[in-house]
Amino acid sequence: MSYVVGIDLGTSNTCVSVVLDGEPRIVTDERGRSTTPSVLALNRDGKFLVGHLAKAQMVTNPYGTICSAKRLIGQKFSSNNVQQALRYLPFNVVQAPDGTPLCEIGGRRLTPVDVAVAVIKKVKRLAERALDEEITQAVITVPAHFDNSQRRETKRAAERAGLEVLRLINEPTAAALAYGYGSGARQTIAVYDYGGGTFDISILEIGENVFEVLSTGGDSYLGGDDFNQRIANYLAKHLKETTGVDIAFDRMAMQRLLDAAELAKVRLSTEESTEIRLNRVAPNVDQSVNLYTRLTRDQVEDMCIDLVERSLEICDKTFESARVGLHEIDKFILVGGMTRMPLIRRLAEEYFGQEAAASVNPDEVVATGASIQAATLVDPQEEVLLLDVTPLTLGIRSLNDIFTPIIKQNTKVPHRVSKRFTTSRDNQDRVRIEIYQGEERYCKDNTLLGEFDLVGISQAPRMVPQIDVTFKIDANGILSVTARDQASQAAESIQIVDMAKRALDDVLGHETEDDGYGVENYFEDPDDSPSFDY
Repeated sequence: MSYVVGIDLGTSNTCVSVVLDGEPRIVTDERGRSTTPSVLALNRDGKFLVGHLAKAQMVTNPYGTICSAKRLIGQKFSSNNVQQALRYLPFNVVQAPDGTPLCEIGGRRLTPVDVAVAVIKKVKRLAERALDEEITQAVITVPAHFDNSQRRETKRAAERAGLEVLRLINEPTAAALAYGYGSGARQTIAVYDYGGGTFDISILEIGENVFEVLSTGGDSYLGGDDFNQRIANYLAKHLKETTGVDIAFDRMAMQRLLDAAELAKVRLSTEESTEIRLNRVAPNVDQSVNLYTRLTRDQVEDMCIDLVERSLEICDKTFESARVGLHEIDKFILVGGMTRMPLIRRLAEEYFGQEAAASVNPDEVVATGASIQAATLVDPQEEVLLLDVTPLTLGIRSLNDIFTPIIKQNTKVPHRVSKRFTTSRDNQDRVRIEIYQGEERYCKDNTLLGEFDLVGISQAPRMVPQIDVTFKIDANGILSVTARDQASQAAESIQIVDMAKRALDDVLGHETEDDGYGVENYFEDPDDSPSFDY
């Protein structure tokens, strides 16, 4: 039997699931761990580590460890989000000639896709050993608010890892599928997904194995990493105030604080206070300096509450777009490790006016839903219909830098639409088609996805030629664009994915279908013999 897996490729952790005998099962390693850290490291011998071993040596090797690469995938180096992330990422990030970010460790430069390839290969091997069979197909999840660039790069990473991507599915939609599949009950649900690096909110109508997304919203730079950074900054400030030592620019010391912050955050989900004791916290600055302090849940909630309020503001906009009232929500689901935090759970339940569904595991529910979708795609007897939406408006640049929408935000996908344009000058024989995504009036404030020239337009006075521009967005949320002159039938099209790959090949000087840089030669955990979590 040929198995198809579902993979939740997360900012902090990655999870893989498969349907066996009609039931979804989480693949665990020998120690029963259901998730694998999305971390890649280069050790002193020049070999790559992925997963738990890579995360374990982050404190001693911060410059050689890449974490939270999902926050960089499909982004421009100059974007505000990437520039903000550079403040706390322990590894160096440099700008490639094409404007994308490159992660620099051990004298090597890796793309965020390279990191994703290694992580996907890691969990792919876990599944293969558990099933004793090669895995060649998968459904991969992405945040609902991921744009076209981020989706195409995620898909390319999975393909380079040796997987045919049957479908990219939004994480909240996958969670809803895990919650509602097979129940038959008709209801309107909300999925509140607060993960390690991203936040999503989706509103869906479900029933009779039909899952229709009404609206989705989110922030690709709002997640648990931001909580860790807040706590670490607080600890650094406390250390400076009590000892006079400033460690803000010591990456190894700050990585120790980030690790301590994450551990404190987890402990404070079940305890009212926790002690932090770090001996010789900054040996590169002052070997005599120690950090001893006690942190309370109230302190952490005070310093981080605005991060939760930001998520609720996004919920407001999403409900407005869906034209659904809070009173119409039958049930809401908490997804993502951050929803274990009492502050988030409390404010979310106050916002929705009800208790969250208790039947889902927030760390595993997305991978579970992905595996259910995978099974329905290969088994004709399993029927499920997913009606998802595009998270951002897609359009082209017209005269005076005006952004002209072609496919609007929250349009059902797959979708195809054409609009007719004309020329602005007499005897104009070519036009440039510039494709953007975003919600702003002017193109300069949106994101450029690609551009191409339509050549061979029949010469005529301005405003006479008829040029049809067609946007086609597939079920994965990935875009292709075609332009055609009706008189001459001259046509040109672009696959946004292909364009991105060509640009990256030019930058790195090699074909990106291989693994480049030896990423495929990473070490395995010595105890990663897999099993299933029933």
